[in-house]
Amino acid sequence: MKLRIGMDLGGTTAKLGVVNEQNEIVERKVIPTEKGITFEETIAQLAEGILSMGDIGIVGFGVPSSLKPGTDVVIHANNLGWKNKDLRGELKKHLGTIPIYIANDADSAAVGEYFQGAGQGCQSMLMLTLGTGVGGGYIYQGRLYRGGNGCGFEPGHMIVQQDGIPCTCGMHGCLESYCSATGIIREITACKSSPALQELIADNGGKATARMLFDAVRAGDAAAKDILAQYVHTLAIGIGSLTTILRPEIVVIGGGVSGAGDLLFDPLREEVKRTTFSYDVIGGAAIIPAALGNDAGIIGAAMLDRVMI
Repeated sequence: MKLRIGMDLGGTTAKLGVVNEQNEIVERKVIPTEKGITFEETIAQLAEGILSMGDIGIVGFGVPSSLKPGTDVVIHANNLGWKNKDLRGELKKHLGTIPIYIANDADSAAVGEYFQGAGQGCQSMLMLTLGTGVGGGYIYQGRLYRGGNGCGFEPGHMIVQQDGIPCTCGMHGCLESYCSATGIIREITACKSSPALQELIADNGGKATARMLFDAVRAGDAAAKDILAQYVHTLAIGIGSLTTILRPEIVVIGGGVSGAGDLLFDPLREEVKRTTFSYDVIGGAAIIPAALGNDAGIIGAAMLDRVMI
């Protein structure tokens, strides 16, 4: 039987998996994405790794970038140093006629959760990934929504604060600027009124992590509680706006920040009720944690042929 391969492409490694008919990863491979080599050399290494896994039926790629409308040209994968690179064209030099599917990495993770994780059984699902940045994907009636021009879905760059904090994308006030792990680190580093946070940072050699916010809240620190409340409020504004427009059945939250569990999800569910249009009449989507962790991107990439419009 021909193999279904999914690849989650990151700045330091490419994670590959063979995905079976039950949507389970049955074989894995990790390929370093070396610094200092060309795009063409990187693709040659990735293709070699793919072909070494056996008789390939299809291969799907989750890429940390938006794709140019109507093409599979990577616009800017900054952690790989790729800009305006024809990923499909370069892959075909090595993979020949093997069907290739390419999507943003957050889209791939959403597809994985839809088929094998928290979104199983739903027709429409919104996923947000809260990590170094904020990504996301939207499944509507069993299809991956990629926008009218196919460029993709970037919920992290919706504006939640007019003229707000600068974002790495060049705009100001993006959801990503406030609700990523990076945003949390900025806030707790700047907070000088929290003994618990300052102690945690000092004990870690002066380096802050997003987890420290939740550790300080558990310890009862008042300033940390205030930071978390503001974080939840801003995230709820984003979710409320997205669900008012898209009306998904569920909202799945993944990424490292989601590991905070009930400390995040309980207040977030309550706050979303206050930031979603006519929640008291229409109701809203269930907000639940992602289930697959880092496997979501591999499984989703391998299933892209089933959801691409």
